[in-house]
Amino acid sequence: MANPTIFMTGANGYIGSRITEYAIAEGYTVVGLSRSEKADATLKALGASAVRGDLFSYDVLREQSSKADIVIHLADALAQNMDKPYSRVVEIDNKAVDAITDGLKGANKTFIITSGTLVTAPHPSHGETDETSPLWKDPLNDRIGCEVYAMKQAAAKGIRGIALRLAPYVYGRGGSGVRLFMGFGAQAGELAYVDDGSVRTTTVHVDDAARAYLLAIKRGRAGEVYNLSYENDVSAKDLYEAMGHALGLPVKSRPLADANATMGEFLARFISTENRASNAKARRDLGWQPREPKIIDDILRGSYVPVANSMRPAA
Repeated sequence: MANPTIFMTGANGYIGSRITEYAIAEGYTVVGLSRSEKADATLKALGASAVRGDLFSYDVLREQSSKADIVIHLADALAQNMDKPYSRVVEIDNKAVDAITDGLKGANKTFIITSGTLVTAPHPSHGETDETSPLWKDPLNDRIGCEVYAMKQAAAKGIRGIALRLAPYVYGRGGSGVRLFMGFGAQAGELAYVDDGSVRTTTVHVDDAARAYLLAIKRGRAGEVYNLSYENDVSAKDLYEAMGHALGLPVKSRPLADANATMGEFLARFISTENRASNAKARRDLGWQPREPKIIDDILRGSYVPVANSMRPAA
């Protein structure tokens, strides 16, 4: 019997490359959508195959989805242009989903959709939220529009659609947002959190998240949403003080208005928004057990130590 084939958008990215690595180790055949020769080489080194295209390559998306047993959709149009209006991101994503689901339709194949825990509103009493919690009326972006559309398309076309909501802080292996914020701090000579920094956020290690994607393929229920979260009680102050300690830089409190002016409204809101997503459902249904180092430990004693050292000014 042939190994199941996964077709993946974003397969060579921060999260996708880890999923690719683990999927191949488990015996899957992985085909990744690739936009460049560099991405081709990354996928080949991981043991995957590459097919050239992007989210506008509808024929490629349709054909590769029809050939695959499973599609994992990770690519985000915003990553290619951070200045793009999010309404345009949703439009691009929805059209790509149309092509993917046209390729998958009618065979009860699996379609794994990527979303985020920030689509839900903070709990009014600062408690945990879950997959049934009310959606945010004033979200950072309209990512929920992509999730809802993809899930509806899957249900309408006889596809086993499963949505995975990633934590705001996906970290590990010295990459992602933590590295980005450390870089901002290194350039500015200081780091800053908003107001008193007491808001708590949700995190997940990239390796734990990657394992959850594969568990969702095996055990996820059609039409369900799962939070991929590890810790949900890390305060902004603790997080930024850890980054400051690693970099040897001062860490300050900054009023929201000042943060809006210096770092832009999106980033200021991102680092000052409470998000405490529970992972109970993923643990129960998927058998998921996050086990990688926690975010503060990884910053102070793990994969971000060499990152911080590389950002320190030369003596």
